[in-house]
Amino acid sequence: MPTNTLTAPKIRTGLPGPNARRIVESDEKFISPSYTRPYPMVARQGCGIVVSDVDGNGFFDFSAGIAVTSTGHCHRT
Repeated sequence: MPTNTLTAPKIRTGLPGPNARRIVESDEKFISPSYTRPYPMVARQGCGIVVSDVDGNGFFDFSAGIAVTSTGHCHRT
């Protein structure tokens, strides 16, 4: 399992990036309007606290659901 040592968010493109914009535009054609996307982020992979998008941008994921403790992506236990 890869380890991610990103110590700060890494933004390589404007947000949303060109690949994410293309995917979000495609979503608008094929996905039901009842499925909302609160922000135009298209995740590619997650490792620990870091989520990378389809444009190579890296973000810290501080979200968790109701009554859920966030353990990170690809949690080893």
